[in-house]
Amino acid sequence: MHDHSEMLLLAVLFVVCLVGVILLAACIRGAVCWLWAAALVPLFLFGRAYATVGVSPVYLLDLFTGLALVVTVRVWGPRAFREPRLRGFRAVAVLLAIVTVQAVCRGISADYPDPLKGIVLGLYPLFGWFAATWLLTRSPEEFHHWRWILFVPTVGTFLKVPLHLVTTAAAPGLYLAIAGAFGMHLHRQGDSRLLTWTLVGTAMLTAVASKRGPLLAVVVAILATAVAGRSNRRSAARLPVLSWALAVMGVAAVIGFSTTGRHPADLPVVGGLATRLEAATQNPDSEAAHNIGLRFAMWRKAFEAARENPLFGGGAGRPIDVVFEGVQLDVSRSGPHNSFVGYIYYLGWPAGIAFTLLVVVTLLRTWRARSHPAGSVWFGAIMGVCVTAFTNVAFETTFIGLPSWLVLGCAFALVGVPPQSHGIAASCPRQEANHSWTSGGRHRIAQVPGTATRADERGTQKSALSGT
Repeated sequence: MHDHSEMLLLAVLFVVCLVGVILLAACIRGAVCWLWAAALVPLFLFGRAYATVGVSPVYLLDLFTGLALVVTVRVWGPRAFREPRLRGFRAVAVLLAIVTVQAVCRGISADYPDPLKGIVLGLYPLFGWFAATWLLTRSPEEFHHWRWILFVPTVGTFLKVPLHLVTTAAAPGLYLAIAGAFGMHLHRQGDSRLLTWTLVGTAMLTAVASKRGPLLAVVVAILATAVAGRSNRRSAARLPVLSWALAVMGVAAVIGFSTTGRHPADLPVVGGLATRLEAATQNPDSEAAHNIGLRFAMWRKAFEAARENPLFGGGAGRPIDVVFEGVQLDVSRSGPHNSFVGYIYYLGWPAGIAFTLLVVVTLLRTWRARSHPAGSVWFGAIMGVCVTAFTNVAFETTFIGLPSWLVLGCAFALVGVPPQSHGIAASCPRQEANHSWTSGGRHRIAQVPGTATRADERGTQKSALSGT
């Protein structure tokens, strides 16, 4: 980032901090909104440039998130250890936090590169747990007004060129995948603005970055939401006109362009991606062809290193020494580029297996609850996160890890077990509205007086957006 862009970003952050402090003194509820906005909006706009503002391992992003949770601790604190819908998530979060402490200490003693960054391996699961507990105390109507934040990732893709922002393409790809899942749901409810805007942002990101992973994450998130939402026959009868129209136009444009005999690099938007794919198949010495092979080599090396200490892993910050195609690669600060392998590599097999099972269980819970809009939306969002996690560092770095853990925690909580059976419904009745859960293979929707019914499309739209 250039000096003028950095000064502009710091000035904006200073104003946000000042307003947040003033609101914190005047109105706790207003301060919470500002703190969450200060954490997520700049992250979606600037990505890594914002997430690294601070002194390692204390960053402004984590500070705002922590403050937003602290000022509401009186609301979610009493329920944190007794909320039945987060029982499994809570156990895994505590396990990862405990194991991370020893991993960071071992990384410091071994003098690994920046081991303190490994704190996020255990800190962000706790953030996801606390944020999901707080979410369950809120009514869907409160979060319905926050859907504008899902339009921000596309704005961030347009800011990268004029501000010369250097960021990992996987980060905006993840943000757009989450927005795309909710955009598909809103499209099925008759509002296509978010979906269209997200597709525009995806096209812009593809044109600028020419990476396969971010585009795949967005496509998978949208398709997964559409497939999960089709379990309702009444919804299946509605053809997603906008989606089909865009798909047909895209295929027609590619076929029409290919008949002219011009080079794939001249294709609008996807020209760079087409050139990269062509090089991967026709030039074995290209970077694109080596990319997949390099990842497999890193994963293999990570598993070999994990065998040295299978219970506690290699420690936070441990570099991967990879010899690929006979060349020693300089990846002293690089991880295995796979979150599932990364947790095994840094924290050991028990922590890695627990993390993997948590993701799998969340996918199963949301899929079983797909008959409710909240279930289908969160299923699509988790699928987009999983695509990023499989090819990059979706859960163990600052600018990608926080939204990934927030989405995972909210998805796990919103399709949990019915709280009436645990005797806490009377104390906090608001969070029961419009949430779905699975019990004995059957899906039920909780309703309380004053909340929207399932027949009310606007009510279901608010419910599905209640975790954003």
